[in-house]
Order: sequence, then C-alpha cells, then structure tokens
Amino acid sequence: MAYEPTPEQHLILQHEPDRNGRVLAGPGTGKSATVVDLVHLLLRRDPKPRIRLLTFTRAATAELAGKVAAHEAEVERPSTVHSFAISALLSNPGSAPFPEPLRIADDWELDKIIRPELAALTGVQPRFVKKRLLPEMAAMWMSLTPEEDPEVDEATRNRFIGAFRQHRRVMAYTLLGELPDLLRQALESYDDLKGLDYDFLVVDEYQDLNECDLRVLALLAKRGVAIFAVGDDEQSIYGWRKAAPEGILRFPEDYPGAEDYLLSVSHRCGAEIIAWARFVIEADPRRPSDRDRLVPADGAPPGEVALLSFPSEIAEARGVADLIQNFIESEGLAPSDILVMSRGDFNGQFSSPIKTELESRGIDVDNPSWVDDVVSEPANRVVLLLARLMVHRDDSLAWAGLTVLEPNVGPAFRKAIYDRAVESGTTFAEALLAAHAGDFDGMTGATPRRAKDLIDRTLAWLDAHPVPEGEDVPERWGDWLMLAFSRADALSRVSNELVALLGIVDDAVEADVALPRFLSQIQPLAKDHASAQASGVRFLTMGMSKGLTVEASIIIGAEEGIIPDPRGNEDEERRLLYVGLTRAKRFSYVTWATRRTGPTARAGSPRVQARRLVSRLLRGGPVETQNGQTYIRSRWG
Repeated sequence: MAYEPTPEQHLILQHEPDRNGRVLAGPGTGKSATVVDLVHLLLRRDPKPRIRLLTFTRAATAELAGKVAAHEAEVERPSTVHSFAISALLSNPGSAPFPEPLRIADDWELDKIIRPELAALTGVQPRFVKKRLLPEMAAMWMSLTPEEDPEVDEATRNRFIGAFRQHRRVMAYTLLGELPDLLRQALESYDDLKGLDYDFLVVDEYQDLNECDLRVLALLAKRGVAIFAVGDDEQSIYGWRKAAPEGILRFPEDYPGAEDYLLSVSHRCGAEIIAWARFVIEADPRRPSDRDRLVPADGAPPGEVALLSFPSEIAEARGVADLIQNFIESEGLAPSDILVMSRGDFNGQFSSPIKTELESRGIDVDNPSWVDDVVSEPANRVVLLLARLMVHRDDSLAWAGLTVLEPNVGPAFRKAIYDRAVESGTTFAEALLAAHAGDFDGMTGATPRRAKDLIDRTLAWLDAHPVPEGEDVPERWGDWLMLAFSRADALSRVSNELVALLGIVDDAVEADVALPRFLSQIQPLAKDHASAQASGVRFLTMGMSKGLTVEASIIIGAEEGIIPDPRGNEDEERRLLYVGLTRAKRFSYVTWATRRTGPTARAGSPRVQARRLVSRLLRGGPVETQNGQTYIRSRWG
C-alpha cells in the first residue's frame, strides 16, 4: 500500500465489487488515493473484476490517471463522463441520432462557424445564440426536462431548434454537451450495446453529475454494473450544468442496500483553515445538525488565515502582490504554489491589476490561455483543419474552417454552398466538392476562383500525404504531424508552440489511439498539462479551482454583492466559497476593498465609490476583518 490507511479509509478498502456504494468525502480527505488503492486491491483477485473509473472534470481525470499509473494497475485509463460516452457511441455505430462519423466541434469552430451561422439562420445576434438559445437547449439535454428561458420567445425558440437540426446535419457535427444524452438514448433503445460489460464502475466527483449523467449510470446498473459513487454534496458547485447536491444525497434511495462510507479527516488543510471553512458551510441553518463535520488530521499544523480590507481596488492589488512577494521571499514558496481566486473575472477586471503589479516586480504569472492561443493562431488552425481532412475528406467543419481563414472567401460564399447542401440533401463538404467539380457553375465573381484555388491545392496536398495504416501507423501522432507539415510542400508550417503542444499530447494520450481521437484530444489534454505544470502564480475563478491543492491561496473581491453573487443560488454560492477556502495547506487569505473605482467599480454595486461591506458569508466567523496594509507590515516587517 502507498500509505497507512485511516480507520475510515480501511472500511472503504474492504468494499466488495458486486455491491453499490457511496463515499461522502470532504476536501483533502484522500478520496482519490483511497479509491485507487481499492481498485488496486480488487484487481489482485482471481478472477479480476472488470473495472472502469469515471469523473467529471478533465483535471480530476488526470489526477486519478496519475495515481492509477503509479500503482501500475491493470485498468482502463480513467476518463470523463463525456469521453466515456464517446467511446461507447463509437463502439456502437447507429445507436443514437448523431451525424456519422462522430465529429465533435471545438471552441474555435463554435465561435467562428456554428454560432454565427445559427444566428443568421435564426435571425438573431451570435451573442443571443451563445448566451440564451444554446444554453436553453443544453439545459434540456442535462436535466431531461424542458427549461424555457423567459428571454426567448416561442417563435424564436422554434426557429432556432429547426435551424440547429438543419445546420447540425449539413455541417455534420455533434456538440460536446450532447454526448451523455446521446448515450442515454442508446442505452434506453438497445440491450446489446458493446463495450459496457463492466462489473464495477467508480464515479468520482459524483456531486457534479446532472440528471442525464445519473440516468446513464442507472441504466448501466440495470445491466448488472455496480456503481461506486465518490463525492461531497458540500462541494456541489455546477448548478449551471444542472448538477445539484441532491444527486449524491439520494444515492441510498436510488441504489437500495448500497454500502455507505465517510471520509471526514482532511490531510490537506491546517486546523484554522478548516475551522474557517467549516464556519462558512455550517452557517446555513438548514444544514442538518447531525451532519458529519470536516476535521483536521491529528497533529495538523494550524495554518494561517486572515481577512484583509483595503481602501481601494488599487490598494487591494498592491496588497495582494505584497502577500505573494512575501510568500515567495520570506516563506520559500514557489510562484506555482500560490493561487489567487475570484468569484468572476470578466475581461480580467479583478486579476489584471494584480498581474500587472506582479510582473512589475519580476514575479512569474501563469498564463492558462496559452493552449487556446496556440490552437487558434491562423497558421496552426490550418494545420489542424488539414489534419482533420486527412482523416475524413468530407469533414464539413474543416472545409468551412479553411474558407474562414482564406482571404476574401467570406460568409456569402459559405451560405451559397450551404443552401446547395440543403437543396440537395447533402453535407456542406459534399456540396462544396461537387461545386468544385462543376467549376462552380452558376457562381460568378472572384470568390469562386479563390475558393477553387484553395480546394485545388488542398486536395493535391491531401493526395500526396495519406494517413498511415496497418503496420505503418506511428507510435506518436504528434511527431508524425510535425514531420508532415515541416516538408517543403506544406500548406502551413507547424509553429514551435504547436510542436511543443503536440509533444505534450503524445506523452499524455493513451497508447494505440487512432488519429481522429488524437486530434480531438489535443486541446483538452494540453490544457490539463498546462494547468498541472504551472510555473507562475495562478489566477482562477473559485469554480475553476476545484480539485487543486496549493500551499497558499488568496480569494479577492470578497464584498457583499460579489460573494455571494446575487444572481446565483445562495446555497451554491456558500459551497463555492467553501471550495475556495479549502484549497490551501498553509495560508488561506481573503481580501476585500472598502471602495472601488475603475473596471471593478460596478462589480456588486450600482454606485461607484459607495462604501462596501465584507461578504455576509464571512461576517461573525472565527476570522475578523483587519486592515490589510497594517497586517502585512506587522506580519513581515
């Protein structure tokens, strides 16, 4: 065993793989290590049970995968619920209503192609599609019940649904958010699906699952799979995707006779940090009085906590920078050991002043967006789109993407090809290539000539660069792509940044992965790596911080009207703050400004420069607010 299990953990390690079970595990209680040890023990049995590990976030999946690898356990690589759905759907073609071959649209394609074209078809602005229409439709996929946005009128809703169905067929794509619901439909329709014959399904972060996810698990349980749910209702913070703490709380009712376990001893946080977080989560008068409490491990150091006020957002930024500088210079922390969190950070309104201050002091700041920047850079995007066409020459999103990036081939041309596809009942790619074969008959002007040149050189290059098959399949697709696009005839060059990114994915992706799957994993796996390998101070929203462990954390902007967000559910806002307070081992600080001007002036308050109050979720607790500038001078001199 990798560690000496506590009495709570020891009970879990005796769980039998033919029984359902639930583990309620507070922050830092060692749930991942315990789960991996349980799997390791079960796989030493003869016969070995067939086990699969699932979780919600990619970051949690990466953490779990690392611990599984350290045990050298003979079990499939842990995956997200969405990746699990992809695998199941690919193993069972024709089992659910989606365009085949399965093609998941990425963020760039959503932004540059899908949302603008859906907006044009519906007669609304792209922002309305992004903020209203797509979320309303996604809510139904997640909750399994219609949820109408009051800002969307019936006629617009009906037109959008029709536009989406048509556009999805013509452009031949599937959205990531659809996948669990598609798997649900397949499970409800067919009893003979392949690749789902597991004995024991471990589901980490169970509190983050929505009704659709839970329905998928229930359908698998009916096929004889034992469900082992691990999570914490008090860290349920994904209400935006229709997740709720009731999912894990009702597990004993959903799975009668299930074993029930508890992990309540935190091995992460100091005692004073836990006491502060406990005040926040236990201050809800509706919380059951007999609910188990999070407690520090025996002998845990106290940790250091402080609630610091500053007279302005400028003073707050300088004060936070002072704290970080002292953490590094006086406490010996690496910049990557420090996490700064906020409730929200639209356009960097909270983080930018602090980052500027840190950079002026020569302190490294992590840039988690570098992966998105690399894959969105036009030359790199051309490489990725061509790679898609190497896999499937009729990839409509890839062809549309190339026309987006080609100078002077605009939306009007794509709309003309789209209309031909609708009229002929074909896809965009088929209509485009048919128009090209017919020399764009009926289309006049310079644009068809430019499109013809684009297609001519693309097809010629694709003919000269077939995808290896059989024994010629490379062990590392990233290296192969780098070589293919570094040749003299390459239509676009691989940048140094993309080379590095492809190498990261080569190292992280599972063995023997096919090229289509490799391409779909480039952005997610690279972002996971960037998050795990941060070299500078990290800036995240509290929601994005979930699952992280650091030495020091600072929650900024903790004023009434910001925390809790008045537009949110206060119960979830309380859980969100609880998550933020329990990220740090040694230092857990919270800051707020008594007045604000500049970009944050109206955050949480309609009156600029009005006096502000500290968040009500922190008032009356074990940590009293104090002057931040005075505290820093007295603490470090």
